[in-house]
Amino acid sequence: MRRFYEDDSRKTALTLILNSKRYGDTKMKKKIVTLILIFTGIILSAITIPYSQTEIKTDMNHLSELVRIAPDDGKKIPLNTDVWLWHDTENLYVHCEAEIDENFNKGRLGKDDEWVESDFFRIQIITDIKNYYAYMFSSYPLGNQYDGIRQSEMQVDKDWNSNYKYESIVSDNLWKSTMKIPLKDLRFYGNSPYKWKIILTRYFEQNDEFYSFPYGRIEMGKDYFRTAYEITINEELSKNKKYRITPYFIKKYDLMEETDSFDPDNIGLDFSYNPTSSTKAKISLNPDFSDVPMDSESDNYNVQYAPHYDENRFFFIEDLDVFGVDSNLFYSRHIMQPQYAVKLTGNSENFSYGFLSAMDKEISEDDEILNNDDIYNMLAFRPKWEDLSIQMTLLNRMNKNYHNEVLVINPNWEFMRNQSVWSMINASVHDDEDIQKGYLVSAGYNGKKGDFDWSMDASISSENYYADMGRVYRTDLSTINANVWHNGDPNGKVIKSFGSSLWLHKAAKNDNYEFLEHSGGLNLWMNTQNKINFSMNGGLGEETYNDTVFAWDSFYTGISTWKISWLCGRINYSKSKALVYDLSEVYKKDYINLTLWGDIGNNFSYSVSAQRQRYFDFPTDCEKDDKYWIGNADLTINFSNDLSLTNGLRYNNYESENQFSYLGLFSNLCYEFRDDCNLYLGYKTAQDEINQEYIADYKQAYMKISYTF
Repeated sequence: MRRFYEDDSRKTALTLILNSKRYGDTKMKKKIVTLILIFTGIILSAITIPYSQTEIKTDMNHLSELVRIAPDDGKKIPLNTDVWLWHDTENLYVHCEAEIDENFNKGRLGKDDEWVESDFFRIQIITDIKNYYAYMFSSYPLGNQYDGIRQSEMQVDKDWNSNYKYESIVSDNLWKSTMKIPLKDLRFYGNSPYKWKIILTRYFEQNDEFYSFPYGRIEMGKDYFRTAYEITINEELSKNKKYRITPYFIKKYDLMEETDSFDPDNIGLDFSYNPTSSTKAKISLNPDFSDVPMDSESDNYNVQYAPHYDENRFFFIEDLDVFGVDSNLFYSRHIMQPQYAVKLTGNSENFSYGFLSAMDKEISEDDEILNNDDIYNMLAFRPKWEDLSIQMTLLNRMNKNYHNEVLVINPNWEFMRNQSVWSMINASVHDDEDIQKGYLVSAGYNGKKGDFDWSMDASISSENYYADMGRVYRTDLSTINANVWHNGDPNGKVIKSFGSSLWLHKAAKNDNYEFLEHSGGLNLWMNTQNKINFSMNGGLGEETYNDTVFAWDSFYTGISTWKISWLCGRINYSKSKALVYDLSEVYKKDYINLTLWGDIGNNFSYSVSAQRQRYFDFPTDCEKDDKYWIGNADLTINFSNDLSLTNGLRYNNYESENQFSYLGLFSNLCYEFRDDCNLYLGYKTAQDEINQEYIADYKQAYMKISYTF
């Protein structure tokens, strides 16, 4: 359990005025109250925060009127939940006393940022309303840490981390939790008074219910941030310079060659410096990511383009939103083994900026270069107003013989509430024998009203447009996309929520506007009160490949349940006609996927998935595989919140004349025996089996120690 200890620092109470109502159950009442809260949240001025030298626990800094937002009926919370907030110059303190009953779920122990099925309490802090993001901090009965940043699109970036701590005490009928949130982990600018906003949430796992203060649902879009409760901190907060140095040492042992190795590559250093609360600089020399688990095996068998893998390396994830790019422009997995990486990010009331540079290592085998020592650079600047922002980003990839630059200008204007238009102008230059210039221009419109969301966009790209740091698929195209979503919340005895979406896509050649791709589909889903989810979708389309038109269709259905904590499951089935690119033909295929996961006691969690895919009527002389298996399994043992063992298996099997299978295994022990010191012990192995002949790729054991001071 993570605990904090009181110091002699002065604490200041946050004065908070409650503006919550008990909502009626009718739909009309709910809408009226929602409108009242929205407008109330908009017009409320910041509340003055009085100064005190001691902890204050009074009505002036007390919150208790949480209301139910899922299901969305605005009912008052059934179990008393009292929250007090105060601060000193270094930290924000959040104390929660929550009444519990026989349905209270303690969950299990878990690693940082690991989702655990249990009750929890959460606070979100908004320090910059113009950027529409919130810092999220959660407390769990068993002391798990789960933090992140809720972004304007409502996704949560779990890869952001804070060194917050809290004490959690559970008695027969009461759960007490006191968080200590370091203010130095938050981006804020200017001097006092500081005007921030907060959102409080309590979750009941047994009934899958969310309660919030003030009223706010993520379906509200940016109004979710606008209607948060406003607070003001009048005292000056600490802006002490923050240095952080983390050297690491790693020892590797090759189990195949039975040799160990030690060279300069076994030592690395991370250095961070925060001159202000809104500016961060970080340098990583010879960063090591050996403790990052293996990627899950996925279906990359019949794809036209290279597969996409999630980024698990924290350096490339942290503060990436400042640069305003997606993986089509910056795919960090291109950087395989960086020699160094540098990043500078900053934020103010009127603009944000960022700089990133990394140099990859040259990797060769048998005089063949497998990876070049390319340098990756990214520079970003974004001025911002209340409803308008203009993201400007310059990307560069280069080596001794080659360079590629892409300039991105991306304005986004919210001209009405939850109605916005955007455009993106990309200009590229690349030196591949001759200097080539290209462009990609796109524009779109996003809207939301009530239970409906929609988006439309169009783009055009030149033949010579090239973004070598990203994942651009196809150029010399004009495209049109349209999407409509509907989300219903009937709050019935059986159906908890339901939704549907419709999508359309067209792509044509620029020279004659002959359609190369056109497709569309419908998605349906429903969630029941007893935690069962049904989903179904279908699609039709045509694609031109190698100057031939191919028609395809698809049907998918799935069901999942998480009612029982130790046995949750999902099963999906699809049947379709699909283009096999290697053969330039359309064939029937089916697909089935079974996934199981769960928590066993306070210490164990697991997940297992198996996927089977088949193609029908392949030619008898075809060397293409017509069926294959993909499997992933993970088991985590949490001895405590600071000591965990993660184990994984990755498997695929392709059945053809040249039978091929792959097996990967890893085990990683992580021990945070101090807040500033970590120990990793691990084992990784991978092997290929071709025609029953065993070929080992590698077998490696390692030990890694890092220390922060």
